[in-house]
Amino acid sequence: MITNPSGAQAIQQQFNELNGSLLNVLANLSHSGSPAVPTAIQDITRISQLLGKLEKSATDQMNLRQSQLRALMRVGHAVNSSLGLERVLEEVMDSLIALTRAERGFLMLRGPNGELAVRIARGIDHVNLDEEEFKVSRTVARQVAESSQPVLTTNAQADPRFDAQSSVAVYQLRSILCTPLKLKSDLIGVLYVDNRAHAGIFEESDVVLLSAFADQAAVAIDGARLFEELQESHRELEKAYQATLEGWVRALDLRDKETEGHTQRVTILTERLACAMGVDEQALVHIRRGALLHDIGKMGIPDSILLKPGGLTDEERKLMQKHPVYAFEMLNPIDFLVPAIDIPYCHHERWDGTGYPRGLKEEEIPFAARIFPVVDVWDALTSDRPYHKALPPAEVRQRIKDDSGKHFDPRVVEVFLELKDLSV
Repeated sequence: MITNPSGAQAIQQQFNELNGSLLNVLANLSHSGSPAVPTAIQDITRISQLLGKLEKSATDQMNLRQSQLRALMRVGHAVNSSLGLERVLEEVMDSLIALTRAERGFLMLRGPNGELAVRIARGIDHVNLDEEEFKVSRTVARQVAESSQPVLTTNAQADPRFDAQSSVAVYQLRSILCTPLKLKSDLIGVLYVDNRAHAGIFEESDVVLLSAFADQAAVAIDGARLFEELQESHRELEKAYQATLEGWVRALDLRDKETEGHTQRVTILTERLACAMGVDEQALVHIRRGALLHDIGKMGIPDSILLKPGGLTDEERKLMQKHPVYAFEMLNPIDFLVPAIDIPYCHHERWDGTGYPRGLKEEEIPFAARIFPVVDVWDALTSDRPYHKALPPAEVRQRIKDDSGKHFDPRVVEVFLELKDLSV
C-alpha cells in the first residue's frame, strides 16, 4: 500500500532515508581499503549524529506547531459557538495554556464600571486556581491594560520591572507573558500566563502568537457576553409577556364573575394531563399559555350576551360562538403567542366534527385543543355555577367517558381518567 505521510511522519521518513544513504556510504567505504577511510567514517558518523539532533528538533517544532494550531482551532470553535460566558472563558484559558506551554494563567475582564477583575484562573491541569495566588501579578496585568502593550520577560527574577513584586520571588517565576484583550480598539481585558520551569521560557515569537490568539479570544468572549445579554433580555421579555397574559385573564375574570378562578384551575389540570401524555417542556409552555388564554376571545362579546342571566337566542348563540375566531384575530398578529393559539381557536371543536368554528374532526383538531376540552368540561361540571350546582366527580367521570369518541379524543379520555389527582 502506498501512503502519503505528512507533518512529523514525513519529516521522520526523510531523515530515515538520509541516514540509510549514509549507512550505505559507510558500507562501501569500509571495503575500499583506502587510508582515508577511518577519517571519512568519523566525519559521516558526526553527520549522522547531527542529523539525529536535527530530526528531533524538527519533530519537536512540528509537534509544537500542531499543538498551537489545535489551541487556536479551539478558540475558533468558541467564536462560532453558542456557549455561555463561563464556558467560553474556560475554553480560552485552557487553549491559552496549551498554546504557550504555560504552567498557569488568568484572565481579567473590564466590568461596567471600567475596573478590571479576574474572571478565571487556571492551571496546566485545567483546574481552577485561587485568585489570591495572582494577587501581585495583577499589577503586571494593570500595567498592560494602561499601556495597551504586551509584556514579556524571560528571566523575571533578574528583570528590574518586577523588583517590587513579591509574587515573582514567592512563586519563583522565571517567565511571564501578558497581553491586552482588545475588541477593535477597545480594551475589554487582559490575558496573563507564567512559568517557573526553565524549559517553559517564553520567546519573542510567543508575543506575536499570543496577540493573534487574543484577537480571536476577544471576539469569542464578546460573542458569549452578547449571547448571555440576549438570553437575559429574552427572559425579561417572557416575564413581561407572562404578566400581560395574566393581566388579560384577570380582566376577563373580573368581567365574568361566574367563572372566576376557572382559568387558573384548567391551566393547572391541562398541564398535568399534557405531562401524562408525554408532552415535552418546550411544547408545554405553549399549552400553558393557550390554556390561560382559552376564553380571551370573549373580550369581543358584548356584556348583554356574555352576562345574560337567561338562555341565549339563536342569534346571540351564533355571536357567542364567534369568540374562538375573535381569539385567533387577537393572537395571530403576536408572533410570541402564535404557538399557543390552538387552544383559544380550536377548543370548541369536537372529535365527531360537530364543533365550531370550523367543524374539524378527529386528528384534524390540533393536539393541544384535544387535551383541553376534557379538562374544561371537568372543571365546569365539578364547580358551582349560578345555573347549576357542582356534580359529584364520579358522575362527571362517567359523562366524560360517555362522550369519548363523540366530543373527546378517546386516547385523551383514557389518560385523563387514569390521573390520580384531579384536585387543584
